[in-house]
Amino acid sequence: MKSRYITCYLLLILMCCPACKKFLDQDPVSVVTDDTSWKTEDDANAQVAGCYSLIRSAFNSACSFYTYGDLPTDYWADVADGNLKNIYLMNWAISVSSGDIHDVKLKLRVWTPFYASVQQSNRCIYFLNRMPNGSFAGNDVDEQQARRNKYLAEARFCRAFNYFYMARVWGDVPLDTAYQRDISGITSDPRVAQEQVLQCAISDLNFARKWLDYKDAASGDRVVRADKGAAFTLLAHIYAWKGAYDSCRMACDSVIQQGGYSLVNGAAYHSIYSGQSAEGIFEIAQNLSTESITATSEASIAFHTLAAPFIPTVTTPRWQVNINVLNQLFSDTTDKRYVNGFTYINSGSNRFYFCKKYSDITPVAANNVTYYLQKNNIPVFRLADVYLLRAEAKAAAPAPDYGGVIADLNTVRNRAGIKELQVSDIAGRAALIDSVTAERGRELFLEGSRYYDLVRNERLTGVSKFLFITHAEFLKGKYYWPVDPSLMITNAGLRQTPYWQQLLTR
Repeated sequence: MKSRYITCYLLLILMCCPACKKFLDQDPVSVVTDDTSWKTEDDANAQVAGCYSLIRSAFNSACSFYTYGDLPTDYWADVADGNLKNIYLMNWAISVSSGDIHDVKLKLRVWTPFYASVQQSNRCIYFLNRMPNGSFAGNDVDEQQARRNKYLAEARFCRAFNYFYMARVWGDVPLDTAYQRDISGITSDPRVAQEQVLQCAISDLNFARKWLDYKDAASGDRVVRADKGAAFTLLAHIYAWKGAYDSCRMACDSVIQQGGYSLVNGAAYHSIYSGQSAEGIFEIAQNLSTESITATSEASIAFHTLAAPFIPTVTTPRWQVNINVLNQLFSDTTDKRYVNGFTYINSGSNRFYFCKKYSDITPVAANNVTYYLQKNNIPVFRLADVYLLRAEAKAAAPAPDYGGVIADLNTVRNRAGIKELQVSDIAGRAALIDSVTAERGRELFLEGSRYYDLVRNERLTGVSKFLFITHAEFLKGKYYWPVDPSLMITNAGLRQTPYWQQLLTR
């Protein structure tokens, strides 16, 4: 990773970000004015907002939250776009010219967008620690320091989030935790062992959970900025990825017992995707006109998964749901998640089912052209996810807590209005783990989770549920993405992801 490349990317994003009163839409101040801009708490607030904004930019590059997390899975029967079909088929080693910056394969093989957010976090941490106490609100030094620490906690949460996300995608990644003033003097960074990267993220989150409060239900920024519940949820996911399930369970307990979140009523299931519902824990804000993206843009999940009537110009969804998997997951078609989350469109003699979670589409007319804006937040973490992650932690134990697993599964199933499971329905530990994975597949369909759920399932059971990874390939690490060779031009110390070393060299 060249810090120069990252900073150029960061400045490009900042020039393109519209300003708005929403927290996430405040632009971070350019690095050029760092020495003069860190004067007031408003400055600190705007700079921390930039960390979240850059996460959003990373996820909107190639629709990556969903492309990484859902596309290479059993959810789909076919993908219309040829480039994205190669992602679905896990043909990730196809060469792309470094000048073809719009190619989705290139976008998905570079981690630069995430490092732009990391660098913004590092910048915030550096300058926040150098602002005088009087810059922050408070009646005394302790209160002022607590305000400072709250902003530091958010910056460190965002850094931890980026590193966890990259570790799931690429495994070992460069680890950069220092603010770099002299960008031109930075040399290349090598990849660091994933364990070290995740330990750094855990350290950041242990700081964050100390200084962040649980959610403020009255706050307009609730869910779209980190709080204590988001920190514990991210910790839970990191521990699950590491296989440290005792720690995962304890983090889940903290969220469930103390977070103040509640499952929305099954009849209001769609409200989850409109944003800031009662069960939302952490989301990326995109549900206002100033934040939304065009539903006919490749950055929008609506572009790939919706069809008429939501987008009248689209006759068939580009990502075509695998009807066999859909029927397997939702054998009970009264399931409120199925009723409220899916529909179909007929095209000739064919019927195409599609997921309508992200269908808050608003038509806007301008210059005699109708545009369709998608106004759905990206649901990163929510309470149902935490219940099911806790169920996984209980199932993963050498002596599983069958009753505890079933209780957590039934909490989610009851909201969906379907039959409760019984311990007697489960024949052994592997079946118990598979039951959790299946429930996560139902509940979190198209929420950026399925791919990582299948990875954890195979680590626990030794059985592959991927369409295009054999178990032998899994053991060699095929599920980690390659890095694009263009990164190696600017980073002489960078090495290719082990599985892909002989497959993608230029």
